[in-house]
Amino acid sequence: MKHGPGGIRLATKRLKQLVPALTPGDIWKRMRHLRETGSNGYRDPGQWPSEILQVLKDGYRQGGSKKKEALKTCREQCSGIPGYVISRFARQQGWTQEARTPRRKAWQAWTRHEEELLRTLAGYLSPKQIAHELRRTESAVRSRLKAQGLSGKVKDGVSLRVFQEMFHIGNRKAYAWIANGVTRARDLRISSSSLAQFCIKHEASLEAAAVSRVTSQLRKATVGYSWERVGSLLGVSLDRVQGFVATRQLRVLDTFVTDKALEEFCRNCTTNGGPSLNLGLINPQVLEWLVKDYEISIPGAVASQPVSRFVKQALVTRVCGKCKKEIRGNVYFAHIKDCRGAMVVGR
Repeated sequence: MKHGPGGIRLATKRLKQLVPALTPGDIWKRMRHLRETGSNGYRDPGQWPSEILQVLKDGYRQGGSKKKEALKTCREQCSGIPGYVISRFARQQGWTQEARTPRRKAWQAWTRHEEELLRTLAGYLSPKQIAHELRRTESAVRSRLKAQGLSGKVKDGVSLRVFQEMFHIGNRKAYAWIANGVTRARDLRISSSSLAQFCIKHEASLEAAAVSRVTSQLRKATVGYSWERVGSLLGVSLDRVQGFVATRQLRVLDTFVTDKALEEFCRNCTTNGGPSLNLGLINPQVLEWLVKDYEISIPGAVASQPVSRFVKQALVTRVCGKCKKEIRGNVYFAHIKDCRGAMVVGR
């Protein structure tokens, strides 16, 4: 703990190796106890002389300037003691005059469905997004994740552009898959900027009431909205909203594909009714990586599949003579016209 956050992480990892039964909550509770009761260069207020305790007691009971003078005197006599230690000691002794109203118990027990959903979304969504899904506070979600030994950090993944290059699909199909739920992006909420641009572009075709609803909602400076909320604001069905997302008239907040979403996509490819991929167009190294790392079986991953004459050009890879870049398909001929050679990095 004396070495800062890095030392705390190493100590926590070592403790879990030595005693697997320990939970992160138990470790943090013990560390808080050590911070408060350890040797920090000052004595506990209960061990102070009776004269200082009497000054502190009179200062707290009189309040105002007398309390400030008493705290100043105590800190001069016992330097280095934190202020919260003195305040807590005064509350324990009953010297404070603060009339605290009893708080209503706001804690709500976690249901089995909520815990299953928490385990499902952990590593795929951030704690803030999970709290929005469960309608709980972010601190409650983080506390529950620590209690169950789960991590709130979103795992690594790939961007939508890399996802398209990996499976050799275009923008239309990628966004259509996002709209239909085939590909799960990190944050599927509709961005407020795209909603504003959509209203400006389709102001003539939209109802005046819908435009006024969207305008009043955008004044609240919200980052994004759910698809159901956008449908109610525009006065259209959810299918229409999905169509707007598929045609990129409405944009989602974050199209990043996480590791877990990529694994779910690959598993759905092997089932009936899943997304259809032309395995002949996918790089064999990518197929081998998917089978090896995700431990899934893709039918025909090794055997080449017949392709139509329209996509045969995509199987040909050429190297540009100027920039030495490998380019697949007929895009090569458009590239060599505008290629300026290898980029020179300035000093």
